[in-house]
Amino acid sequence: MLRYIEFPAPRRAVMARADLPRCGPGEALVETTSSGVSMGTERMWLEGSATALRSGRKSYPYRPGYALTGRIVAAGADFAAAPPGARIFAMKPHGSHAVVGADDLWLPLGDDTGDDDALAIALTATALHAVERAAPCGGDAVAVAGLGVLGLLLVQVLAATEAGPVVALTGSPDKRDVARGHGATLALSHDEAARRTLPPIRTWFECSGVAANLARLLTLARGGGEIMLAGFYTETLSLDFEPIFAHELSIRAVRGIGDGASRRRNLARAAALIASGAVRMPRVKAQRFDADDFAEAYRLVADRERSRAAPRVVLDWR
Repeated sequence: MLRYIEFPAPRRAVMARADLPRCGPGEALVETTSSGVSMGTERMWLEGSATALRSGRKSYPYRPGYALTGRIVAAGADFAAAPPGARIFAMKPHGSHAVVGADDLWLPLGDDTGDDDALAIALTATALHAVERAAPCGGDAVAVAGLGVLGLLLVQVLAATEAGPVVALTGSPDKRDVARGHGATLALSHDEAARRTLPPIRTWFECSGVAANLARLLTLARGGGEIMLAGFYTETLSLDFEPIFAHELSIRAVRGIGDGASRRRNLARAAALIASGAVRMPRVKAQRFDADDFAEAYRLVADRERSRAAPRVVLDWR
């Protein structure tokens, strides 16, 4: 029996059931071990604030989730990408099982990658896509604002792939300590950054998804700098355009792990960085729930105050 989480409408999460899916000749059936809850993406769908709803691009019912680990338990006759019993990571929604094939985003996991770190692969690929889009010059200082899981992964990606100083910005003293432990050269609050002389920064990554934080970055960026929006904003943005024109700033955005061939490339690069130990799931508090306790997990996701203290939620499907 397949169990999977579904949002049939705003503020409603249910555990649905269906027959196990059948594998095609080139597909494999995966039994899920764990899946990671995205605080940002899943909260906006749970609240009904996703911009894709307003535009009509997507609608309910919605199946949340995009990161799971598991083992292959059955395979079609033409499936040769991994043997039965192999551990895998897949960008699939929360569920007890998933089917993977050539058109899906998934990859085998080696023994050097634990399930917890594997759940960081998708967001690490998003971080790589953001760096690829921004293309900072090697040796230049860069800044990351908003140190949720994505921001802390981005700090690690920049520390591992760029030679310049990495400046981390957050209002949380605890997250500043975590950022330093993950490779940030400087970890400051926005106010501290405004008061002191920073190394010349051309590229600023904004990962919080909070409009007010973007507005604060506009007061820090200078000299033709670029702000890369890696978070997802559900609010209508109201910006002061004076600093944008005065300092000839550019604002760009990324969505997910890329398009076309870059998606698989970024996923493979992310997995390699994690397997090497250069990038790890950020050392922040995680709340773990049995999958059957999904309702309590989503109560935590919906409660912004509680989720600040535990910015990671993991569902165990075993």
